[in-house]
Amino acid sequence: MESEKKMIEACSAPMVKPNYMLMSLQRIFALSLIIACVVVVVYYTPMPEEYFEDCDRECHELDWPMICRVKLVIEVYKTLSKSCGSCTENNEEECPAMCISADGRERGVLTINRELPSPTLHVCHNDILVVDVVHRAPAHALAMHWRGQSQKETPFMDGAPMLTQCPQPAYTTFQYKFRASEVGTHMYHAHSAADAADGLAGAFIVRQSPRLDPLRKLYDVEDSKHTIFVAEWGHSMGPLADLTSKIRNAESLLINGKGNLPDSTDAPISKFYVEYGKRYRFRLAYAGGAKSCSVKLSIDGHIMRLIALDGHRVEPEYVASIEMGRGERADFVLDANRVPGVYKVKVVADEQCQANLEGLAELVYVNKENKVLHKQDKEIVPEVFREFSTVNSARCTHDSVLCLNELHAADKIPAELAGVIEKTIYVPFNYSTRRISAKRVDAEDTGSA
Repeated sequence: MESEKKMIEACSAPMVKPNYMLMSLQRIFALSLIIACVVVVVYYTPMPEEYFEDCDRECHELDWPMICRVKLVIEVYKTLSKSCGSCTENNEEECPAMCISADGRERGVLTINRELPSPTLHVCHNDILVVDVVHRAPAHALAMHWRGQSQKETPFMDGAPMLTQCPQPAYTTFQYKFRASEVGTHMYHAHSAADAADGLAGAFIVRQSPRLDPLRKLYDVEDSKHTIFVAEWGHSMGPLADLTSKIRNAESLLINGKGNLPDSTDAPISKFYVEYGKRYRFRLAYAGGAKSCSVKLSIDGHIMRLIALDGHRVEPEYVASIEMGRGERADFVLDANRVPGVYKVKVVADEQCQANLEGLAELVYVNKENKVLHKQDKEIVPEVFREFSTVNSARCTHDSVLCLNELHAADKIPAELAGVIEKTIYVPFNYSTRRISAKRVDAEDTGSA
């Protein structure tokens, strides 16, 4: 009975209605507070630039990666165009923009943004590259390969035609998007030796914060102008130009797109400027060419401290010269401790591949104080005569030659790869497609005759 009375009393009690106005105000206040917090966080958080064409900057470990928008316009151009004026005749140091002097001979050339070599790309580690390749070369298909980048996240952006993408037809635009995941000195080039020989190749530099770079303590200055890009050069143009079963010899070696010949001594050459007493990091890349002989770089009166190969750190070695093959890169430190003046930078091809093929540039000291420097000159420079070579040959047995099997990596091998090797598989690669195509052309000509 008592329970029934309690139930009747509870039912007869007046119902208290909720205050919907107060609840709405509370919800509005909470939502406004959340929105205000989001706005404050977004406003005070540095966000990456959506469009940023020039990513050549001082890298910092706390900076956001930038989105590097790059436009590469491929078109047929020519050396010694009207924009050159008389700069190759008067031995001027610098030619106007859009002027390609090469080795002083006139010829057609495939260019990117009308530059030779193709413009050097400088980015920081983990930057996002958005590259628009505008293809304006008629009757031509190509793809751009980014040498040195693993492309683990974007394998379809590697630029290998008929493997990761179809070749890009003429008069179309293709966009590459990938992250610069591998630090070091790299290259980008058309995935055809003939196109690369015609000028479609350039340096691709991925830097990291000085605080994170183990090599930073080895040098004082790193300048984007101290990139040495070497390439073979001929006087005929086109993937099928003078196609025969025998590859024609190159005419010269260009250093940063410049060189000269005995009959064009007034053509400007590249110059690298240094100051006495400073250590400079130089980045060297070899694009090769139609013949792709191995080349050897040396600088008169100076030694080089080799610190990296193909973007990977190595135990530093002092060498007098660096020899490497097509597509390879090397980083070295140059100690500017000689008497101020002008020194020759020489690049010479392997004589067994082609004799008398070389290129020249100049290393120029800009110091004005000369008196004290002469006294210190002999005390600082050690005697080093050893050469470094990435080419496996009989010369590797000589004590005067340092080869790859004697060089040691500075980074340890990953743990997953450090186990016992169960089986070794050798995979051959044949880059002599030009010779194969030439034999087919010769066979067709013979059959038609």
